[in-house]
Amino acid sequence: MAKIRAFHTGSDGTSGSPRITADLREDGEIVNVKRVARLMRQAGIVGLHLRKGRRTTIPDQSAAPVPDLL
Repeated sequence: MAKIRAFHTGSDGTSGSPRITADLREDGEIVNVKRVARLMRQAGIVGLHLRKGRRTTIPDQSAAPVPDLL
């Protein structure tokens, strides 16, 4: 965990589990992406999310509310 935290802080919090796994392998550790992802999840370490969500349905504010028939 110390190395994972060090690589994550060294990247200013942008690296996720695949990049940190590659860094650990370059450092000589034998690790799997799933293990690094699990350890990061348990420690609350999250990489940067670049994509924004899309809003596909925007309700009309002036429309009359539909009554609940159930």
